[in-house]
Amino acid sequence: MNTFRTGIGRMTLALPVLLIVFLSLAASNFLAAQNLTNVTGQITALLIVTLGQMLVALVAGIDLSVGSVMSLAGCLIATQADPFTGTVLALLMGLCVGLVNGLGIAIAGISPPIMTLATRTFLQGLAYRVLPIPGGQVAPALGQLVNGTAAGVPLPLLWCAACMLAVYVLLHRSRLGLHIFAVGAQARSAHLNGVQSRTVVVAAYVLCSLLAVVAGIYLTARVSAGDPTMGAAFGLESVAAVALGGVQLTGGVGSILGVVIGALSLGLITNGINLFGISPFLRGAVTGLLLLLAVCSQRRKVVGL
Repeated sequence: MNTFRTGIGRMTLALPVLLIVFLSLAASNFLAAQNLTNVTGQITALLIVTLGQMLVALVAGIDLSVGSVMSLAGCLIATQADPFTGTVLALLMGLCVGLVNGLGIAIAGISPPIMTLATRTFLQGLAYRVLPIPGGQVAPALGQLVNGTAAGVPLPLLWCAACMLAVYVLLHRSRLGLHIFAVGAQARSAHLNGVQSRTVVVAAYVLCSLLAVVAGIYLTARVSAGDPTMGAAFGLESVAAVALGGVQLTGGVGSILGVVIGALSLGLITNGINLFGISPFLRGAVTGLLLLLAVCSQRRKVVGL
């Protein structure tokens, strides 16, 4: 495995293994079927949105609006009688948000944290306008797509596999994927070699928002309700997960395997907090600490090409 290209080091690989061993020994109900089902369901939404966060991280960006995109997508789904209409509206919303973020950053030159923070605030207010309190109605057919199994395989795993495959094809079987790595590694060199750097950045933010919509649809279907704060924690957690997975926040280095490891590690930590009865308010503090440690441990001058 090329560590420089993927960003995956020994600690990245060891963390989820150590967490699984520790939780298996320290929490008697960690290996219970119900808990494992809950962990799988929880990690699925985080993995999907983190795949999108990886795409913008690869072009040296960050998207703090993904949590609000998830929340608004869920509110749109829960307030539409027809799940198809709600899904289309949610996807169109994600497309528009991605374009606004991408154009603001690539064309207007606004800093990614500032641009996406502004978008997040706007979308959060809009989510409260669409659905002021948790509730709404989610079609049972939508819930059947995320709960249960297909051919003996849990449906959340199929959602993960489908999104991972789509991102893999994008990054490793398309010209856009090559350009994403090139822009993140050295934007100026990529531009001099004919890569439309601004277009690539916009595309990365659009894809990130669309994956956040998919995560929001999944989570809404799983709980059978909309919630204007449903995705509040996912903005920071998705950034922490990509950092834990070895994705360089300076661009150009990262992998799908690393994202899976990062999301799994963060999901296991969250599950451990729940199993040990630790206050859920510490979840954000733990996430912030992990993000700081992950960023401090990254090699500053490693590029992916």
